[in-house]
Amino acid sequence: MAGRKNSERRENQPVLRTGGKVFPDGSMLELIQIPNGELGFLSWNGKSAKTERQFVRHGETFAPLFVDPTILPWLQLPSNIAEYGSTRKLFTEICGLISRTQVDDGFAKAASFSVFATWLAEYLPVAPFLWIVTPPTSAVGPLLQVTHLLCRRSLVVSDISAARFRFLPVDLRPTLLMEVSQQSRQVLNFLRASKRHHALVAADGRAVDAFGARIVFAREPLRDPESAGFPLELVLPPTSQYVPLMSPPEAERIAAEYQGKLLRYRLLNWAKVHTPAFDLNQFTVPMQEIAYSLAASIVDDDELQSQIVPLLKTFDREIRVDRASLLPAIVLEVLLARCHSTTGKYFPVADLTGDVNTVLRGRGEMLEVSPENIGWTLRALGLHTDFIPGGRKGLVLLDGVRKKTHDLAAAYGVRTLRELPAKIECPLCAALALPWNLGANPVGPIVNPA
Repeated sequence: MAGRKNSERRENQPVLRTGGKVFPDGSMLELIQIPNGELGFLSWNGKSAKTERQFVRHGETFAPLFVDPTILPWLQLPSNIAEYGSTRKLFTEICGLISRTQVDDGFAKAASFSVFATWLAEYLPVAPFLWIVTPPTSAVGPLLQVTHLLCRRSLVVSDISAARFRFLPVDLRPTLLMEVSQQSRQVLNFLRASKRHHALVAADGRAVDAFGARIVFAREPLRDPESAGFPLELVLPPTSQYVPLMSPPEAERIAAEYQGKLLRYRLLNWAKVHTPAFDLNQFTVPMQEIAYSLAASIVDDDELQSQIVPLLKTFDREIRVDRASLLPAIVLEVLLARCHSTTGKYFPVADLTGDVNTVLRGRGEMLEVSPENIGWTLRALGLHTDFIPGGRKGLVLLDGVRKKTHDLAAAYGVRTLRELPAKIECPLCAALALPWNLGANPVGPIVNPA
């Protein structure tokens, strides 16, 4: 990873401070902690590695970034590299360590995928982001400890905002393990920004790139997953028996062993990150990004990579259900019904509003929307009203508007669209590739017969 470089002069030779670097020939610098506790480099030439305090290349001297001495003892860093065997072997070992905290197999696997992703985060489209719900009946400490030992450059922090973020070693792209007590807008905005590359946040009068892996431990589920950037949400199960924390010597041994193995995994595989072998189109857009990032971090094992698919299906269905319950989806449901009727091409906004309120009442909703609400919703969908006969505002359902309505209805997972192709002959419905029509093939794309 190319960190921020702060130039200074030392003995008339430029010294470039960095948290890591990939050179054009594929050789790399990785930040490590040397035995005396100070920062140094592991230099990798593609085949072998050596440790050094500074690194000189083509007349340039590279030195480790400054890290506040009050933070350094709590920042998880490797001290060297270690053999790990195969991707499958390393994944199984990490999954076993996480399972020791009394989580189920699905939770352990999802968390293991996330651990791998933290080591390759800058090569992924979005940073790995877990939101772990921790009810009072569950023990947080053991899981927090083991993820801190395994993730890349991990640091445990309390509730954080952009203002506090500036005190952390942001140039190192640390994996932040955060205990969040309140879902404040400030915290959620920060988390959403940190998922994206080059999404700057304002911190103490300067812009800071917040990109990095995040694991949040929170008492409650996210009320609005979109507000935080759609993290992968897991629920920590109740603890049936006491799970002790690892002793300091054991924790130190685990960290040394697996930080070294995962660093070697990173060095050998960073250039192999690519689009997963399975079809991403079976997921909604937010889940496509998660699936890509978690699966692409698993290299040289397509079968293991594909195991993320059933783990994400449940979360993807929840996104579809939530999206289908939104006002835009209900507006599209009413528009879709009008497209399949013989009422005519003009649809007044007042009539559309009445039909939407009828649907809402039929589903037990107390909400009643106004024509103004409907107008703004149509505008947000890219459907524009016009004056229609009688001097009223409405939609003109020409062919282009009908097609757009169908496309939007499919994207929003409109409920009635699931049944319409079987009940009505509509070429626009037939042309849609709907992921919920997969039937007995839940992990693959739709195949249209020739």
